[in-house]
Amino acid sequence: MGQPIVGPKEDLRQAIIAGLEANLKTAEKAANSARDTAISKESIAENKYDTFGLEASYLAHGQSQRVLTLMQEIETYRSLPFKAFSHQDTIDISCFVRLQNPQNQVKSFFIGPTGGGMKLKWKQHDLVIITPETPVGKNLMGKTLGDEVALAPGPDEVTYEIIELV
Repeated sequence: MGQPIVGPKEDLRQAIIAGLEANLKTAEKAANSARDTAISKESIAENKYDTFGLEASYLAHGQSQRVLTLMQEIETYRSLPFKAFSHQDTIDISCFVRLQNPQNQVKSFFIGPTGGGMKLKWKQHDLVIITPETPVGKNLMGKTLGDEVALAPGPDEVTYEIIELV
């Protein structure tokens, strides 16, 4: 492993990695439990309709895949350059974005390459990691400070103004 990257938002990087590591520990426990269940004596099929052992092995495989994915996500965030965004920049990967609607409700997001849906606290902000592939991510990518975006297009559409980029 290389030297840790130090720069703007390093505390945000560490918060994301800590969240992913917590998820990894949970996934490892689930994978081990599912693996133990799959190979236990109680999982041996008693007849051709008894699929408990087979289902447990599928679950163990899925949990093991989740562990590998989380390990890759952690490594991605360790090596990801976290850019400091100015008011003139457009939203891109590693951007912290704050949005405000006409009712003064504020939403905070971090645009990441992976880990979408994870919620965490950074400084005084509760934020959600989103990826550019998500509907919200697609709406935000390339936008600038002051632009308006709809988070839920359709009959209940609410528009938000981009009020901060970090």
